[in-house]
Amino acid sequence: MKYKYLEYIRAFAALAVFINHIVGKLPYLEKNKIAALHSIGAWGTEAVIIFFLLSGVVINHTVKKYSQDTASFIKKRAIRILPIYCICVLFAIGVDYITNFHSNTTSNYIGTFFFVDTLQGFLTQPLSTIAATWSLSFEVFFYIVYALTIGKNQTKWLGIWITLSIVAVYLYYSSIPNKIVNYFVLMLSFSTLWLCGYYIYEFRHSIKTNFSTSIFAFSMIPLINRLQISPYYYDIVIYLITAFVCVPIFVFALNCGEQAISTQKKITLTHWYYLPVYLLAAFLSLNYSKSLLISRIIYLFVPILSLILINNKIEFITKQFLRRWEKVMLFIASISYALYLIHMPIIFLLGRLMPNVVIPNIILIVIIAFSISILLEHFFQKKVNQFFKKA
Repeated sequence: MKYKYLEYIRAFAALAVFINHIVGKLPYLEKNKIAALHSIGAWGTEAVIIFFLLSGVVINHTVKKYSQDTASFIKKRAIRILPIYCICVLFAIGVDYITNFHSNTTSNYIGTFFFVDTLQGFLTQPLSTIAATWSLSFEVFFYIVYALTIGKNQTKWLGIWITLSIVAVYLYYSSIPNKIVNYFVLMLSFSTLWLCGYYIYEFRHSIKTNFSTSIFAFSMIPLINRLQISPYYYDIVIYLITAFVCVPIFVFALNCGEQAISTQKKITLTHWYYLPVYLLAAFLSLNYSKSLLISRIIYLFVPILSLILINNKIEFITKQFLRRWEKVMLFIASISYALYLIHMPIIFLLGRLMPNVVIPNIILIVIIAFSISILLEHFFQKKVNQFFKKA
């Protein structure tokens, strides 16, 4: 069963990353930072957090639905990830040579193909022409660890994983001289986000929420995620708070797509649970925010406006809007993986070939990125799936 609202979340997240990189990576827009434009486009980090949560939700659903063992799980993940990934990485390497950028090293190539590249560069950094592969390194790590837990003692192994990931969150803020240790601390600490998604699905029948709470939670994400309390730019504790705030969004999406009636006692999440989080984040944002002043003001007032304005009529209008655009959103969701990978080398290529051109560049990027993504997902990946199904 496809959860329609989860697919909407996937589509919105993919578009957020796409827009973020167009605004932040095209040379002209990168040099001439327009505050309003960057505020609209700066949702890349939030989108990746949502992708990690979504991955945990979907993997739990998929494994339960198809009763996969370790071998079949790894095989299915490899078939889904590797073919498109390899094509996009090879294309990015070609772009590097076409533009004579030559910023990549041998370790970048090895790290990218073996999924050990991270923005922190503990083992190696991602290729400059397809830097988005760093998130796939995390995903693959999560998949491998999860695959090892599958079996009759899975609950125990997941408990050990949770314990290690919590310890890793503490160690993340410690000064560890060993790069390999730092790499595993990074991976384990960020796996808390994936595990949050996994357990959101696990306990979806035990939680009840509503549309207004979901919108209030969604409107709080930039306010919380732009806090800069620690000296670490990538702050896992802030991301975990963001994940907590995302719970009603995912629960609402899951419960809207599932008609089964549960007899379990439910915890009802309302905006009252999140109001203290909002007030604390609002207070901290006065001194500990990465956002511009105008953005900070917007982020402060949007959640309050959502509480005031959201009602049954707005919910009805929103659902009507989503229903009207359902085919478009589901289509974007269906090509989101390829779009996530291919758009960066295309932005890089056109940005270097036409550095001072903006509107034509953006139009070309959108057309080319979507066209290649369609070819990869609906033709190439389809053929790959058919081949392995026959095999």
